Amino acid sequence: MLVQSPSKIFKSDFRIWQKSEKIAITEILNNEEQAHTLISVKEVVLDIEGELRLNFDEERILLILPLYGEIIISDFYEVISAGMSLTLNTQTGKDVVIKNLVYHDLTDVLIFEFKKEEHIQGYCKNELDFALKNNVFKISKTLPQPNFIGLYNGRAEGFYTLKDPEKSIFGMVINGAFEFQNRLIENRDAILLWELMELEFEALSENALILFMEI
Repeated sequence: MLVQSPSKIFKSDFRIWQKSEKIAITEILNNEEQAHTLISVKEVVLDIEGELRLNFDEERILLILPLYGEIIISDFYEVISAGMSLTLNTQTGKDVVIKNLVYHDLTDVLIFEFKKEEHIQGYCKNELDFALKNNVFKISKTLPQPNFIGLYNGRAEGFYTLKDPEKSIFGMVINGAFEFQNRLIENRDAILLWELMELEFEALSENALILFMEI
């Protein structure tokens, strides 16, 4: 029997978007107390020629995941497109600039900000291969925290045993709907779970895309 663990759901319908001429940004998670290693999660939509400039007063690790379109990032001279991820260290006081490279459309990006617990080498790009469905694989191969993404058929199930039962789980549905540890989360909803040893989830729609990580 599934043991109900404490949780908090972040519904996409209740998010506030801050908009300017060429950018819209919303905060999915804001861990002000820094109770875990994940500090914040943002979704950013860049219009044509739009750019986002980030600056941090402490060194952080960023995981950048384009959901749609193509971007280029300051000091990394390769295009990052949907189906890829980029992991990088930030430098204190130095801007990280993310630019939309699509000249005729929007770009949609997720940005995960983590405490810097260990150094990762430079900029680490990772190709995401969704050919094998109903399974999860790493979003970033260099991020210290266990992190996973997967594409599922309707009614396909997944299980994950935490590497560290003292950690929490952050999960997010990118597309479709899931029953995630017995909670319904739908397109762009997110969830924070704690006091659990094993995670269970089931896709409720075809081509449902989910990500989760230990934090």
